[in-house]
Amino acid sequence: MNGTERVRGVTGALLTFRDLLFISFGGQAPFISLLTFGTVMIIEAGVLAPFAMMMVTFTVLLNGLVVYYLSRRFKRGGGYYTYALYSLTPRLGLNTGWSYILYSLAYGGTLLSGGAYVLYQSLMVIHHYYPWFSIPTIFTQHWLLALITSTLAAALVLSGVRVSARYAEVMSIAEITALIALSLFFLHDSGWKFYNPLPLSISQITPNLLAAVVFGLGIPTGYGSIAPLGYDARLTDIGKAAISVLLMGGLLASFFLYSLGALFFTGNLVSYLLSRFGLIGSLTLAFIALNDGILGGMAYILANSRNIRAMSEDRFLPGVLSMKWRGRAILSEALAAALFIGVIVILSHILGLYLTFITLGALAGLNNLFIHISANASLMRVSLRRIKKHAYELLVGLIATLVSIIVFAYSLPSFNKYIVYMFLGWIILGFLYAEILEIMGELETEIHK
Repeated sequence: MNGTERVRGVTGALLTFRDLLFISFGGQAPFISLLTFGTVMIIEAGVLAPFAMMMVTFTVLLNGLVVYYLSRRFKRGGGYYTYALYSLTPRLGLNTGWSYILYSLAYGGTLLSGGAYVLYQSLMVIHHYYPWFSIPTIFTQHWLLALITSTLAAALVLSGVRVSARYAEVMSIAEITALIALSLFFLHDSGWKFYNPLPLSISQITPNLLAAVVFGLGIPTGYGSIAPLGYDARLTDIGKAAISVLLMGGLLASFFLYSLGALFFTGNLVSYLLSRFGLIGSLTLAFIALNDGILGGMAYILANSRNIRAMSEDRFLPGVLSMKWRGRAILSEALAAALFIGVIVILSHILGLYLTFITLGALAGLNNLFIHISANASLMRVSLRRIKKHAYELLVGLIATLVSIIVFAYSLPSFNKYIVYMFLGWIILGFLYAEILEIMGELETEIHK
């Protein structure tokens, strides 16, 4: 049986294009992403943050087009893992799936820890300005806030994909409204100052600016949370939703950062908003941040479970993880949820919420580029088989690869060395794991001779 035949046959679409659009937008967790990733972008790029966001949107659009084309070819869940497995080699497929485990954990974990961090900051500001607002000490513990947000996200996933989709739709519409309203409010505060957000010379395109781009990749890349959902939706809808949501998210984020640039704002966005809007604003911000973190975490727990399920079906992970209960691979969902809860709570206890967010955010950005380079290579490989018919797709894959490699190479020196070690160490562990599986397979073959 060849790869194409093997991936035919999805069990029936559960999710519509509308569902996928809002799950993907929820995977962006745009409000919390802008408060967290956006703060880092402003610190790194200053008033050039809107330009950095434009670069982000261009990079993500190229990679999104790759996912659009690949999702129409492979009628099976698993996303990036499946693309690499059947387009490249089983070993590269395994390593792509392995990297996606860390990517989704880091990306979703960033959003969950970011939501918990904003919630913590909100509680502190409220208590500072209103001492009568008593907060039990236990609720100021970073690990507990991380436990609350990650457990709620896990509970939504375990409640079923339809419940997750409905929650994503309601919260996404509320967030779009809030982001547009805040952007207009900032422009109003600036006296409606409009400016040129582009750099005046090439010398302004620095490693720090590119580092801002890597962090910014976490803002409009929510389609990474729906790419593995081929078990639950029509593949053509996944591709369409991917392009739609990244353009929507990129434009909203650029407008938001542009409006802050009109204020010449370069500080901590969370602190600014909390001090700017008083008690009611702080309570509202805390509520939105909590729900947004839960929404983003939910999307990536769901995606990671589908990636784990696909790897389990191919025996790259224990086969028990793909066992179904009432049509659901419930054990892969439970494992993905447990990983999120365990990692985020432990890191928050050791590092605190802010450093957890920074660490996971950097890992998410680096792994984002890595898995998309793999997807780009997959598209180029399948396009070469019928190059006359798919020349345009080959060109998109090539350009996307070059852009991703350039951003990756030039931004890498700006990251903390320990974050780079973790990123490279995980990839090395993946290759070692692949070697172990190959040796075990050879031994099994010898035993049965």
